[in-house]
Order: sequence, then C-alpha cells, then structure tokens
Amino acid sequence: MDQKKSNELRKLNPKKVGAFVGIVVLFIIFLIVKGSKTPKITLKGASSVDIELGSVYSEEGAIAKYGKKDVSKNMKITDNIDPSNVGKYYVTYTIDYKKKSSSITRTVNVVDKVAPELELNGDETISIAQDSTYKELGCYAKDNYDGDISSKILVDNNINTSELGNYQVTYTVKDSSGNESSITRNVNVVKKGSSEISTAKNSGLPVLMYHYFYDSENGGSAKNDNSIDIHAFEEGLKYLTENNYYFPTWDEVKNFVEGKSCLPKNSIVITVDDGDESFFNLAVPVIEKYDVKVTAFVVTSWLSDKTVLNKYNKSKIIFQSHSNDMHKSGSNGNGAFLTMSHDDALADVKTAKDFIGGATVFSYPFGQYSDACEKVLKEAGYDLAFTENYSRVRPGDDAYALGRIKIEKGLSIDSFIKRVS
Repeated sequence: MDQKKSNELRKLNPKKVGAFVGIVVLFIIFLIVKGSKTPKITLKGASSVDIELGSVYSEEGAIAKYGKKDVSKNMKITDNIDPSNVGKYYVTYTIDYKKKSSSITRTVNVVDKVAPELELNGDETISIAQDSTYKELGCYAKDNYDGDISSKILVDNNINTSELGNYQVTYTVKDSSGNESSITRNVNVVKKGSSEISTAKNSGLPVLMYHYFYDSENGGSAKNDNSIDIHAFEEGLKYLTENNYYFPTWDEVKNFVEGKSCLPKNSIVITVDDGDESFFNLAVPVIEKYDVKVTAFVVTSWLSDKTVLNKYNKSKIIFQSHSNDMHKSGSNGNGAFLTMSHDDALADVKTAKDFIGGATVFSYPFGQYSDACEKVLKEAGYDLAFTENYSRVRPGDDAYALGRIKIEKGLSIDSFIKRVS
C-alpha cells in the first residue's frame, strides 16, 4: 500500500468505521434469520383427545403461520383413525411453504366406556333344599366391543347348604377396556320338602330342522311333508328378527352343550338338511334378506365342486356335513352309515369335512346313528352331531346325539311361535 492511501485510512473516524461494520453484521444476521425461518403450526384444541368407540371424530384443525402471515390454506391433514377399534391414533398436520416444512401431531384415543351386559341363566331367585348340592346355573356376558365374554365371568358365592338362610351368588366380568359389570342371584336354603324349592331347569336351545322349499304363489308344490312353503319360511324368519332372536355360532353352541358358557335368552339355531336346489334357489335369498345365520347340512357328493359353496357369505350361510355319500340305504335297509365298515365310514365323513373346508358339525342321514357312528365322528374331528329326535339342546347332552325341532309342511305361524318360544 502506498504512503498516500495509508495516510487516508489513518484519517478515517473510528466511530464511523465501527458503525459501518455493525450495519454489515446486522445485515448478514438478517439474511441468515430470513433464510432459516420455518412455518409454525399451532393446534386448535387439545393435543390429546378421547373419543367414544363407534363415534365420529370431529377435526378441530390447526393454524399455520409464516412469520405473521397465515398460511393455513397450504396445510395438509392426515390421520389413521378407526373409530370402530379401540386404540391410539394420530392426526398429522404438515405444511410446506417457501421450501420450508413443519409438522405437528394430535393424539386421538378411541376408548370404550360401555360396561358389559350380564344376563342370568335361570331365575334371579331360587330356593334349594337344606343339605342339597347347589348347582350353578351360570350367566351370560356380552360386551359391545369384545362380544361374548362369558368365559371371563368370575363367580363368588358364600352358600352353605347345611344352614338355612338367604345367600347370594355374584357374577362379575370385566371387558378388555376395564369396564366392569356385576349381577347377583339370590339363593334361599330352605327345609327339605318345602313347597318353595325351585325346580329351575334350562329351557334349552331350539335347533330348527328344515329340508325342502317350494313357492306356492308361483305354481310350486310340496315334494313331501318335509317341504315348506317359502312364504311360511319367510314369515318365521320375520318373526325371529322382529323379536330379537340371537343366532349363536357353532363354537357358542359347543360351549353351551359342554356347560362352559350360557346363551342369551331367545337364542335359536336354524338348520337345513340335504342341500337341495330349493335351498339355494328359494331359501338363500330370504335368509340374505333377513340377515340371519342358517346352517346347511350338505351331502357333498351331490354338489358339482367346492366352488359352489364359495358363492355365499360364510358368516351367514354356514355349510356343515350331511356325509359325502351316505344319504342312501345300506345293505340291510338301514342308512348306509349304520352298515358301512368303520374305515369306509371314516373315509366318507373325512371327505365331506375336507370338501366343506373343515366341517365340525354333522347331521346323520335319515337321523339314524349308533355308538359306532359317534366313534367315527369323534375320530374324524367333528364336535357336534344331530339326530332327528324331537328335543331341545341342553347343557350336558350327548354332543353326538343332539335333538332338533322339525318344521314340517303346513305348520302355522302360531304353531311355529309355540315351538320356538
């Protein structure tokens, strides 16, 4: 640097130089801050909210600002909320503005606050004889979310049948969300021979048995006394649905027979034997109309292939076994199941089981059975089997010789109601 310029710099006011440098520094900071500024999102409402199971989530929204500018219209909101399932879900709010992005989340808890419903099997108050054995009648528990939770019921009683007096049996159940319900039964221990002694009995589960259908209004006629006018069939289903009858699954029926759990009042099972074409053509549309469960016991050799069964809603039209090819006379005039060898019969019921896709319930062809038949079904992995004996199903019954209530040609709706009530 020459001497002239050096002298000029010495003449500069130090205060002015400092001020200039300060301005430069502030400008640089301004540029840095401006370049690093991001949008800010503020939630409306709480950051964590609870909503009732089955309700509708109401979005409260959020506000996005870039500095003082409202840029909420550029914000995107996404969520994974399923109000039909209890759990923790998230709503995510995201914004991209001037190549800067921000996001924030809100937690939404779907909660179940509804307690289970308990229903006693048998009377609320019963009287038993002194020194007798108290037999537990049981209780049914249904939850709005968990379904049948009867197996979770805890039973507490202080009954001492050697002492006269009034006792209570308390049934308590808790659902998966911790909601608890309880109900009590009063048990009076009275003197032997007292007229107060209860004869409480389980009224039993009606399992209806149909076979064939015809449409009288369109010129159809009955094949035999096992044929039902489709309009009478519909009248029966209409009555059952309007009166809130419950259609249990086969697992529920199995537990009921084994005494593991109870069924709610007005429980009923509808079965149709054979798998005749009239079932598929006439009965199925009516079943779908009233949205009930019906089990068809099919003779699998009468069906063309497995795909025939795949056309139907498996939760409503349930297919079970009526054998593969034993719906015919055997060597001595009895049904084939009674006359076939153990190995041949076993092969037949296994074939039907596999064809259906894991059948667990069997209907004896012609209702005929024997101890040997029961043995075959147990070996093949069936849980329940039905005869044509007229009776209701009760806890403790032989699971491989269960009765049914036959619905025959010409049965009036009044008679139908008496049979199912």
